[in-house]
Amino acid sequence: MWAWGYNGNGGLGDGTTENKSSPIQIGTGTTWSQIACGSYHTVAIKTDGTMWAWGWNEYGQLGDGTTTDKYSLVQIGTGTTWNQIAAGEHTVAIKTDGTLWAWGRNDQGQLGDGTTINKSSPVQIGTGTTWSQIAAFYLHTVAVKTDGTLWAWGWNLYGQLGDGTNTNSSSPMQIGFSIQ
Repeated sequence: MWAWGYNGNGGLGDGTTENKSSPIQIGTGTTWSQIACGSYHTVAIKTDGTMWAWGWNEYGQLGDGTTTDKYSLVQIGTGTTWNQIAAGEHTVAIKTDGTLWAWGRNDQGQLGDGTTINKSSPVQIGTGTTWSQIAAFYLHTVAVKTDGTLWAWGWNLYGQLGDGTNTNSSSPMQIGFSIQ
């Protein structure tokens, strides 16, 4: 894994806060399968299904149960079933069983757990097991289920949830069409 750029909160994962203008290798591991960059934090999954995070953690978006920035990679829990990740100022993930999980900043309902309370550890969103794809941006989340239905939640000031309103939603709501 390689990283470069702004590193003020340790978001590159090299153990420092020094910006890097050229790619640097992060550790010696060769089993990384997926990576997502949020607002000054990074989350990654290894081929063994473990999840790792580092960088800015003011809202608990690293998922390690704290709000302390991490300048080096930390494993999130002991789970080995993480399948997909996305990040904004929060983090969302899908496990191999199709369940949806979220943590971090939640003031606009972007975690989808029905509240606006930040979470510093992964919390399951609903009981569904058919989540297949996720995307996260600054303060909202969009996801697709295996049946092709599109869902969105979080900040909606500019209509980014696609429901025809400018009202935030703290729970996943289906957006009127299927993307199959």
